[in-house]
Amino acid sequence: MRILLVLILSCLWVGEASAKVLKIPKGSMDVNQLHDELLAKFPAWRGTQLPDGTFTDPPLRVEYTDQEIMLMVPDNADETAMQAVIKAHTPKARKDVKALRKSAKKKLKDVGLTQDEIDAILSD
Repeated sequence: MRILLVLILSCLWVGEASAKVLKIPKGSMDVNQLHDELLAKFPAWRGTQLPDGTFTDPPLRVEYTDQEIMLMVPDNADETAMQAVIKAHTPKARKDVKALRKSAKKKLKDVGLTQDEIDAILSD
């Protein structure tokens, strides 16, 4: 059901623009990392940069389920280059955010900050 909804929304998003959908098995891929790797290879797919640093109308759209990643790309996308990026993709180990936070709190206490000061720093 979700895949069908994504495909319908993809068609609505594409509208009159020319785009194609490439489906790949998700496996152990890191979707965010793959997205960044594709943008590194195809920087024009970021879209139009706005004054606040965000982008609008990106030609690359990524949707995924537990089993599949759907890449919506321009119709003239170089599929050979895309497949090379996908094949070279090696997910990086995720950082243990809880362990990093605990370590940072300990270091802040070691330099003499109070718990209130630490909480104020970490809440920003």
